[in-house]
Amino acid sequence: VGFVPNSFTPDGDEVNNYFTPIFSPGFDIKDYSFLIFDRWGEIIFESKDMYIGWDGTYNGMICKEGIYTYTITLKERNLDKRYEIAGHVNLLK
Repeated sequence: VGFVPNSFTPDGDEVNNYFTPIFSPGFDIKDYSFLIFDRWGEIIFESKDMYIGWDGTYNGMICKEGIYTYTITLKERNLDKRYEIAGHVNLLK
């Protein structure tokens, strides 16, 4: 399906500043959802664009270092096969 990193470092050094899953060709870019949750289950980031990742902020403030949960839903183009991927990412500083 693709690659979902397990860590990122949004520290402004131009390397690994965004948490962005990477998917192989063949997925419908119009049927995509990417959510990040804090430890209390609150949505702190949402994207419907496969090419936009999380920059580690919420309401304009950098989030605390730690583990965040994500869910990704996507559909194969021209097929009715859907995927839901859930996991954790480490925000490191």
